[in-house]
Amino acid sequence: PPRGGGSSIPQSSNRLDPLNFVGRAMKENAADGSSSRHRTPNVPALVYTLNSSTKWVVAIAHTIAVWSRPRNFIAPYIVVGSIGAVYFTDAIKQVINQSRPSGAPIADPGMPSSHSLVTFFAAAAWITAAACNGRLGLDCVSLLLLGSASTVAILRVVCGYHSVAQVVVGAGLGSILGKCWVWLGETVLFASNPHLAYWISWSAYLSGSVFFIGTNIRHWVAKDAHH
Repeated sequence: PPRGGGSSIPQSSNRLDPLNFVGRAMKENAADGSSSRHRTPNVPALVYTLNSSTKWVVAIAHTIAVWSRPRNFIAPYIVVGSIGAVYFTDAIKQVINQSRPSGAPIADPGMPSSHSLVTFFAAAAWITAAACNGRLGLDCVSLLLLGSASTVAILRVVCGYHSVAQVVVGAGLGSILGKCWVWLGETVLFASNPHLAYWISWSAYLSGSVFFIGTNIRHWVAKDAHH
């Protein structure tokens, strides 16, 4: 098999088939290092536990942000964008087709890091939304969100899932997409018809959440219980 972070891996004829995106996403989340056979020597088990828990922290934080203000348009809109970013990243990985670092527990492409892209997408989106609404304490919020996203990215490198380049590209691309996503929602969708934007946002959020819970989250629970 190819080694290092810059080589490509053998391509399959159905690598861009959207029906395979969910399976690949679940496969990566399943190998978050909760099993000892996936662990890199000299990396404490606590680090792997922290890495594995990040997906739950992000999911819970998003859920709290949405349901704490049910009349809000932007919160469910950002979550919908984050869910879409998961599958968008997988498509990019299949096109670039760059292998993960040598010894990574997953053999699928690793450029860019989906964890890095999605967490920086969410961080940039929330920061942009706060700025658009002129909220106080933006600097503290920005530091907290960017620090959390950076922690996720660093853990992916320390645990051997991605190279530095893969998480940096993911962070940069996620930040750009997050800002653009909120700009589109605020200046186009919401500005055109706030009532329609609200219902579109919530409808997409609820249907997207049902799909995500039925695939990824159910798989997370099963894997965590197994290990």
